Amino acid sequence: MSDVKRAAPATNSYCRAVARDLGTELLEVLDRWRGRQIAVRVVTRTDELVAVFSGELGDRSATKGSSLFWPVELDPAAAPELEQPGIYAHPELLSDVRLHTGGFVIEFAQTGVTVNLRRLDAPAP
Repeated sequence: MSDVKRAAPATNSYCRAVARDLGTELLEVLDRWRGRQIAVRVVTRTDELVAVFSGELGDRSATKGSSLFWPVELDPAAAPELEQPGIYAHPELLSDVRLHTGGFVIEFAQTGVTVNLRRLDAPAP
């Protein structure tokens, strides 16, 4: 990676940051986790859960240009008691809601995180 990013000091009690090459660390860990069941959890900077889904982590792919990309194959049989897939909106934390032209994309922002939801079925005429 040409742009080396350094970790900032941790601000919570369960995680400790040290100076390191973040891209390389992420590559190494996610490549080791390939083929394992994972839960993807989107959280705000204040640790509010926004979205979660689970599945099997696929092989790293170069299909998304310069982004590091690992596909997640969704597993409908994943144990919901471990992680309940879904979107979590906290009304008191919402700062914006936007419905895009055409009505098939909606975005909402809460505590510095923007969630963009796209309908995958054909929009109604």
